[in-house]
Amino acid sequence: MITKALLAAAAALAAGASALAASEPAVYADARLGSLRVVSGVVLTAKTADMRGVWLDSKVPCTVNRRLTVRAEIHYVPFQGSRRRIVRQGVFRDPNCAEGGPNVGFTISGRSVGLACPDGTWKPARYNFLTATTEPTRRLKATASLLWEKRGRC
Repeated sequence: MITKALLAAAAALAAGASALAASEPAVYADARLGSLRVVSGVVLTAKTADMRGVWLDSKVPCTVNRRLTVRAEIHYVPFQGSRRRIVRQGVFRDPNCAEGGPNVGFTISGRSVGLACPDGTWKPARYNFLTATTEPTRRLKATASLLWEKRGRC
């Protein structure tokens, strides 16, 4: 009986640890000016970084669009070798009342920027994923930064 309980506890711990290891690191930043909010986000997966922004204003109808400038930067610092910085920037028309969080910006894969192992996962290194979203009329800016380190080998 004790052995079965220990095995069950060990299995539960292992399942919890693997679920934690499989979780996606994410960070969001929120800037406010009156009723206007600008939000930036970074969601990291094994092979991509989703780097997006959004604006929200409770005093404006959902049919209103605004321009947003989204700048995505990846700072790659390998354990050996030279550093790199990848930058993507764009201006997007974005509607108010976005559902599900930041919705305009970039999804960048490690493979598309030369930072992937043969299986498509990020190369071992230290990374800083930075998303800066600016609403240019009011000059409101939210900046989200995710520091992440991948150890091991490809």
